[in-house]
Amino acid sequence: MTTVLVAGAAGGIGESIVRSLLSGGAAKVFGTSRTRERLDALSARLETSVRARFAPIVGDGGDFEGAQLIADQVTARGGVDAVIAILGRGWWTGGPLLDTTPKVWNAIINEMLTSHFALARAVIPMLAARPDSVYLSLGGGAALTPMPDAGLVSIAAAGQVMLTRVLARECGPKPPRIVELVINGPVNTPESRNFAQPHWITDDEAGNVVAELVLRGTTTWPATSVKGPVIVMNERH
Repeated sequence: MTTVLVAGAAGGIGESIVRSLLSGGAAKVFGTSRTRERLDALSARLETSVRARFAPIVGDGGDFEGAQLIADQVTARGGVDAVIAILGRGWWTGGPLLDTTPKVWNAIINEMLTSHFALARAVIPMLAARPDSVYLSLGGGAALTPMPDAGLVSIAAAGQVMLTRVLARECGPKPPRIVELVINGPVNTPESRNFAQPHWITDDEAGNVVAELVLRGTTTWPATSVKGPVIVMNERH
């Protein structure tokens, strides 16, 4: 049975991914967050029947030192077969790109792109020793569409896609399998419930697709497109 690390487990999509993995039969799910309180709240919301298979880890998976500490903790507890990266803020709007200050540029790129490199650098060597292992990162549709006044989101998301492609090429046929799921559109999460539109992808739908990709290697979601290691999850019409 598969053991999984979910970096960023306490967010809206993260919680749905944890639930889908546990209900899908994952042997254990390690979940990280920067704060113990959010992990405790997540654990309390899980069904009693699966709660014992959830293992919280307090740490910052998007920081170079923090990511390595998480990898070391997981290795000491038997290792994992898959890592799911849900890192960075969901959205940012800061005005025209050329008005962006160097400080803001560095902050947003670090949070939304460098964070993915930090985690990948820490955990992919750990996964390389596990046959059939998977490293899956979650990305957004801004990677595919230039977003005026939110240009840093598009730049970071597009950089994440290329990071995925380079890692997949460098790993080649050896483990882990490198995958990115790009959710192409806004997501209906607890934070957006009050204004979400009916056609939006829901957090539970995204969680189910991630769990399918990790546990079974494919997804039943009908509106997907695949280009190498990048899988785009489109809205279902």
